[in-house]
Amino acid sequence: MRYRSLALLVPFSLAACGSEGDPSKPTAGTPASIHLDLARQDGPAPYPVEVTARVTSSDGKPVPGLSVEFTAEGGTAGTVAEVSAGAYRVTVEPTLAAGDAGEVVVRAKVADLSAEATAVVLPVVGAAWGQPERVPGLVNTTGTEDSAEVSPDGEWLIVSTYSPADLLCCIAGKDLPGCTGEAASPMSPTCNATHGPYAAPERPDMPGAGRILSPTKIDHTIPQLGVAQELFALPPVAAYGFRRQPDGSFAAPFVIAIDMNGYTYSPFGFTYLGAPKDGAASVLFAFDPLHGADTGPDLYQADIQLGAPVSLGKYSFENNFLIADPFPPTQLPLVPLDPFHSNPALGHGYVWFDTEGPVEKDIFVAKPSGALPGATFSETVVAAISKPDVEEFQPFVDEAASKLYFSRDFRDISTSAYSGGDPALPASFGDPVVELGLDALPDGPGDIVAVGEPSVARTGSGEEWLYFVYYVRREGHYDGSVGRVKKR
Repeated sequence: MRYRSLALLVPFSLAACGSEGDPSKPTAGTPASIHLDLARQDGPAPYPVEVTARVTSSDGKPVPGLSVEFTAEGGTAGTVAEVSAGAYRVTVEPTLAAGDAGEVVVRAKVADLSAEATAVVLPVVGAAWGQPERVPGLVNTTGTEDSAEVSPDGEWLIVSTYSPADLLCCIAGKDLPGCTGEAASPMSPTCNATHGPYAAPERPDMPGAGRILSPTKIDHTIPQLGVAQELFALPPVAAYGFRRQPDGSFAAPFVIAIDMNGYTYSPFGFTYLGAPKDGAASVLFAFDPLHGADTGPDLYQADIQLGAPVSLGKYSFENNFLIADPFPPTQLPLVPLDPFHSNPALGHGYVWFDTEGPVEKDIFVAKPSGALPGATFSETVVAAISKPDVEEFQPFVDEAASKLYFSRDFRDISTSAYSGGDPALPASFGDPVVELGLDALPDGPGDIVAVGEPSVARTGSGEEWLYFVYYVRREGHYDGSVGRVKKR
């Protein structure tokens, strides 16, 4: 596959009362913004969602005594109470069965001012976590967002795999419930339907945007790569970075890509090698190179500058040869190099990765000698947390808490205590603990069908957040989105 506090600040200018003054500027005491907080109430699932709307004036002071209207799509809103000056609270009961998972969209409105937040209601949420939420801002769209990671300081977010098309239905075809058409067929309506944006403000400089001919037709040829005929589906894909805003949302998107006209199998699994400094970041990622020997996806390191378009190289097709020039990322010389390396992470002196592909899904580790990217590596071994009857993948090492996060079967995000011992030995790991998870099998539109891609951020204000990816089955397609949950 590849929410306890939601901060969504929506400013809105209201006309000032009376005939004097500038009517475009609100006066003190007039509602000017709403800040929504979501909290998860304890009890049996589906957990009720406590929603608090904090209404402030243009000078940032709370505005009491208002009539705030709450509505909930996917839930039922109770009675509103003003719990403190300018803070209005309601409990929303999700209309889900006990084992189901889905979204509840909450809206608060006062006069002409409104705000919206989306609770991600999961049947299994660890006691340490609050209410999971859909990341606000320009991150999530009706297109596919997948393979996301937040920077350690919470200031930057990379969505490694974005497409305006439904990648799950396109690649899997009619074998996936709710999808139609042949798998990866350029003739399939699913592989030609555009759901999400492919231009500014949400997705500026989208590679392959010129191949979207209409809302129902994509050109699946890429002459730049020597693909002159529509032999298989190639919907546009690229990575995007985002900057955290003062209200906690993420915006200011910028593309991260290899110049190859939005080729579907683009770099993925970006991970930060430490917190960026002034936007400068060192990252690892996975990519199946189009040049050289075909060994499947390999791991690469690159130094990039966040906040502006990032070029990781360029491909061109000249004289019947595919040429990579320039190609600044450096391949990690893992031993052995095949068959499949994806979703890298770094922690406790090891490079961790998985095999999220057409092979057994396990977590692997290799120890570098020297600094990346010029290090040599020990022979790759299977991390002992991997079990023969379970698919483990998408590792993330939280050194500060001595934990290894990982996904299992796309059904949960788990952790295991790990403080740096030999990862090939079972004694180095604690028993897995589920942090977020699904329970009942999904059975129709509106259901969350998968979770994964864990990463952790600790902000300057002392907050700890777990970010993840989840998929919702919509009517006729699947929607990959980025979520997060704050530690209590």
